[in-house]
Amino acid sequence: MTTEPLSPDELPLAFRSKSTTEGLLPIAGYVIGDQVGSRLFDDTTGARIAIVAMTAAASWAIVQRRRRGESIGWWIPVVALYLLGRGIAGLIWGEDVFLATGIGLKVLLGIAALASVLIGRPLAGELAPLVLPVDDHVREHRRWHVTMRNLTLGYALYQLITVGFEIWLLGSTDSGTGFLLIRTGVGWLSGFLGFFAAVAYAERGLRPIPDFPGVLALFEQIGEALEARRLAQKSSS
Repeated sequence: MTTEPLSPDELPLAFRSKSTTEGLLPIAGYVIGDQVGSRLFDDTTGARIAIVAMTAAASWAIVQRRRRGESIGWWIPVVALYLLGRGIAGLIWGEDVFLATGIGLKVLLGIAALASVLIGRPLAGELAPLVLPVDDHVREHRRWHVTMRNLTLGYALYQLITVGFEIWLLGSTDSGTGFLLIRTGVGWLSGFLGFFAAVAYAERGLRPIPDFPGVLALFEQIGEALEARRLAQKSSS
């Protein structure tokens, strides 16, 4: 694999969008709307405000992408539909159902990761090229398949462990807000540590592949390409 700097046009798909934060807007709108509404009024009103805020945020992101001539993609509509369904379920059946849907999603993600290994197409191997600029000879190497398989199994195990913790937490806390705050804090910390553990494992596991510069070197190339794109956009504006 070449170690020459990447051009902005060679960036992986995850970094090509000019505004990657737009994909997070539905989530941000939902969380902010729910928290503000719950504190100012009650949980039911908070859920209603969250649905409105999420819909408005998703609609704004779609309009902005259309104005720039970009495709909407699948992420924003899927996230919006999930949050909409979750919010409606919470309004109809109560806060416990609302919180349980998030746990159910983690169960599905863990099962999907395990199923991807069983069918010979590990989820990590399918998603990694969207983030890392890897050549075909890397993806065809045995070390790639072994490393991606193990990373996918680790992700599935992580999801199932967090599901067990959240089920225990849901039964141990009386407040939905308390549950969300604790889950968010623990999830952020464990996700942060898990990400760096996965990068360290991939760095070590993929090193034997001939001409592979390493995961950290690829991230450095991506950072340089993003900076080059930012400077080019700044000079043209």
